[in-house]
Parts: sequence; C-alpha cells; structure tokens
Amino acid sequence: MTLDHLRERGLNSDIERVLLGSLVQMKSKWWVSTLLAASTVFATQASPAAAADRTTHTSAGPAAPVGLADGPGVWMNIWSYPVNDVDAYCLKLHNSGVRNLFVQTSRSNTESIRQPEVLSALIDGCHHYKIRVIAWSFLELANPEADAQKLVDAARFRTKTGQSFDAIAPNMEKDLNPAKVERISKALRAELGSSYPMIAVVFSPLNKATQVANIPWKMLDKYYDVIAPMNYWNSKYAKLEAYSYTRDTIKKVRELCGRQDVEIHIIGDGMKTHAPEIKDFMKACHDTAVTSASLYPFHQMTEEQFQCLTQYHEYFPVNSRYRLAAFRELIKSGAMPRPVLDPAKAMPRGEFYHILAHKLTGRNDMQEAEAVRLLMDYGLVPDQHKQAFASKPRYVGEDMEHREAYALVANLIEAKGRAQKAGVKLDGQKPVNLLRAHKRGDWFSLPAMAEPASPPTKQVLTYMDAAHIILSAEHDFR
Repeated sequence: MTLDHLRERGLNSDIERVLLGSLVQMKSKWWVSTLLAASTVFATQASPAAAADRTTHTSAGPAAPVGLADGPGVWMNIWSYPVNDVDAYCLKLHNSGVRNLFVQTSRSNTESIRQPEVLSALIDGCHHYKIRVIAWSFLELANPEADAQKLVDAARFRTKTGQSFDAIAPNMEKDLNPAKVERISKALRAELGSSYPMIAVVFSPLNKATQVANIPWKMLDKYYDVIAPMNYWNSKYAKLEAYSYTRDTIKKVRELCGRQDVEIHIIGDGMKTHAPEIKDFMKACHDTAVTSASLYPFHQMTEEQFQCLTQYHEYFPVNSRYRLAAFRELIKSGAMPRPVLDPAKAMPRGEFYHILAHKLTGRNDMQEAEAVRLLMDYGLVPDQHKQAFASKPRYVGEDMEHREAYALVANLIEAKGRAQKAGVKLDGQKPVNLLRAHKRGDWFSLPAMAEPASPPTKQVLTYMDAAHIILSAEHDFR
C-alpha cells in the first residue's frame, strides 16, 4: 500500500484538504471553528457503513488498496463455516460493522481448501457487502514449503464468479524456529510476489509460552505487510486485565520490530469475553494508535460481541491506514526530528514547528528554537502563542492541541501562496512577515453568542495526528 494509492482512492485527505483550503480563504470566526470541528468528526467518527464506503470494494470502480480494510475483523476456524444462508451471515457481519473476515482454509494436516463450495459463496457474499476476506492457516512448520503451498493454493483459489481472497495470514505458533519461519516466508513471497498482502499471525510477546522467545520479529517485519499478535488476556493460568495487556502488547511489538511505523493488526480475545473487557481492549487500541483490530471468538461470535463491534468507529479513525501511510511518509522524508517508538505519544510543540519550518523552507538543518523563530519572523505564529513563547521558557516542549496545528498549517499554506506571488524566496535567510498582522489573532475562538456552555475537550496532538494533518495538506504546501 502506498500513500499515492490511498490518496487516489479519495480517503479523508481530500476532506481535510478542502477544510484547510477553506481555512485559508475564510475570515469568519464562526465558520473556521465549525470547519475545525468538522475535520475532527470526519477523521474519527463515521458510521460503519460510511467507513466501509471509503475503504473497500465498490460496484462503481476498482477495489481500494489491497489487504485489510479499515474496520473491525472477525475470525472463523474450519469448523465454524456458516451452514445455512451464507448471504444472511455476510449481511449480519456488514450490519455489525465488520469489514474483515479471517477464514481458516487449512491446517498442516488437511487439504489446502476445506469446503470450496461454502468458501466460494462466502467470498462472493462478503465482497458484495464490502467485507475483505483473508485466508489463514494453522501451520506447524514441520515442512515449511508444504505449509506455504497450502496458503499459495488459497491465494489462487477462485470463486464461481472469479473472485479471490484479499490476503493470506499464516498462523505460526507451534514451532517458531527462525530458520523455519524464514523458509515459509521466502516460499510464500517466491510464489506470490513482493506486493501480495501477507499478515503474520503470532503470539503476543507477553505470552508465557516457551516458543515466544524464538519469534524473529524483525524477520517478520521484513517479509510481511502486517503483524497480527494474538492478544488473548484470558490465559490458561490467569485472567489478565484487557486494557494493560493490549497496550503493552502493542508497545512491545513496536519495540521488538525496531520500527514505530510497523503496521499492527491486534487480535482481541473473543473466547467467552464480554462487553466491558472488549471495550477496554478497543480503548487500548485507540490510546496506542494501532491500525486495526479483530476478535477471535469461541467458535461463534455472540450477539454481545457483535454489538461491541458496532462501536468500533468510536475508538478507531475511519482512515487508519492513510494515517499510518502519512506517518511513514513523514519519517521517510526526514522531516521527523527524532525517532519515536510510540506514534500515539503527544508531539511536543517544538517538533511540530520544526516540521513546518522544514516544509516552508526545505531545510533540515535547523534546531527547534531556530524553527520557532523562523515561523514567527514569517508571521505564521498567532499572537497568543508568540506571547506564550516569550513568557514560558518550557512552552516549546509542551503538548499542543489540534486547533493550534490546523491554524499553523493554514497560515503556512497562505504564506507559501503569498511568497510565490511576491517572488519571495523561502530559504529562511531574509524572512519577511507574509501575513497581515491582525488576521489570525482570535480566529480560533467562537463568537460570544456561540460559545459552548462547557469548555471543549482538549485534543492533544499525537505524532500520528501530526503526520495526518501535514500530509493531508501536502498538495497545498507545494
């Protein structure tokens, strides 16, 4: 998945580009505040159906980026295929917000495809309801090449209408010998190519099983597009706390892979679990900015679990994959001042200003203090923040809010436009004030008659948020 591919498919970047453009052009305080509020709503809260329409199959055009869809997933083993009305089952998934169905197609000791007639109907039905279907297999790795062939067969399986699985997911937990893991991974890539979406399913690094110590995390990151840890807090020996177990699993996977932008799909414990712990699980996913999540049920999903998944969009942005791609792009460009292993961590104000100064001038050689001073000299920093920088030495290292970030980005876009018209070279050598001094001192507050009865919730800018905002405006920075 590339950022350009995501942009082409019309994800939230288009919405936010329009919003930022409107911020530059409009002077009404009421409408600016409304637009800022709308940008947050569009980015984080949409109905399951609306989210699916942005990110999955459509009848009017080609499929969206391959692999996982934005949205929740459900796992199904080879003993749990729907036995009666497959279409009704797929409709139930869709109405519950499910956008990824992980279907077991084999084990090491079975044929490659179990019940091809049911699988054919299941894939067709899911695609009709905008649900991705991923083939998974429980592999013992006694013969890695033979195990790989089972998933190659699944990837090449075609329904009666010519449709296929959207990805494969080898489940490796019995034998995690690094040499065997590399053999199966190489075999899969040799047969399916470098661009076919593959998901590695392994234990949570917090699991106490002895084979967990053998998991070659960096090798998995090399061969697979997504890492999917089995995050089961109901262990054989103890019932663990869902929130902390999930949070720590995600952080540990990033640490072991050595990359803050590794794509993680976290598999939640659906084995006789209930709403409170499932919601704690999704809250931990939100707080760690993980890309997507699913539930592995005890044979069949319960109505209570399905109901929890209808609330998935309250915890995940509808465009998680775009946000991750934006974050990766920011790192790749060299604009990120220093590496961070937690993209959900609050970004200090100075780092955001540093990135904007880089976008303005193309320079990467500035320290944060110089970047702040440069943005002030070009007139991009609203007066209230200028005063805060002058009176609070630690202000540069404090957290900042979304509203301040949007204001600065809007100012930068306008400054770029004015500089081009005036023939001003933006190299930071001779900065001039490019904005009218009075223009934005109080733009980002509602007029008195429209002030809310209670103060708005503070939205702290994270590294992932910053990447999303900046890359959404990238077109206008040029």
